[in-house]
Amino acid sequence: MADENNKTGYPNKPIDQTEFMKRMRAIASDLWSGKEPMDPAMPAAPAPKKQNPPVKQPPLTIDNLWKAADETVDWTDALAHETPTDGLTSQNLWSFYHRHAEKVLEGDLTIYAEVLRVSNPLGELTEFADGMTIRAPEAGRLECLFNGKQAYMEKGGKKYLSAMGVRIARDLLACLPVSEVGVQAAYNGKTVMKVTYAREKLMHKNFGFLDPVTLTESCGATFDC
Repeated sequence: MADENNKTGYPNKPIDQTEFMKRMRAIASDLWSGKEPMDPAMPAAPAPKKQNPPVKQPPLTIDNLWKAADETVDWTDALAHETPTDGLTSQNLWSFYHRHAEKVLEGDLTIYAEVLRVSNPLGELTEFADGMTIRAPEAGRLECLFNGKQAYMEKGGKKYLSAMGVRIARDLLACLPVSEVGVQAAYNGKTVMKVTYAREKLMHKNFGFLDPVTLTESCGATFDC
């Protein structure tokens, strides 16, 4: 006899559990367009992050030499922290800065020389000169002497010398807390440029749109090229 609670008139037939699960999967398959439904208890998988392609820096030439420069070393930060705060400096180099920061801030010329030796701030420029020397005559000043390269001197001496001068000054001012950098260039045994770049003169400049000759002349440069 039919169950009184069954209004369909058909006998209640228990559904096999396995068959029930097959039916539910078929329904879910339709709803999800052939994909397995996501467990609501599971968090959604994060969308893959779009990787930005690395920025390719243009090769260094006389036409863009002055536009780039080393990152400035913050010696007060180096004194206060044992690990890098700029996200750029390696731990080994930062540890070196941290050990010597107090002496650097005191203007110790011996430590200046050691910092210049280890950090090699003008390393990128060696291919643009036939020899280069740096010295620290006093706590507030660094000086660089370089010998001009014949190919660049013949192509455009004044622009070449100015581009080198600005880049040298920017890199040395970034390396040590001096107030000025003197740059002297020699060629064929004679001085062809002499100039002092004061830190304040190079501040707040857009070097991407700056003429190195104009800037160098505004710093009191003398040329003989």
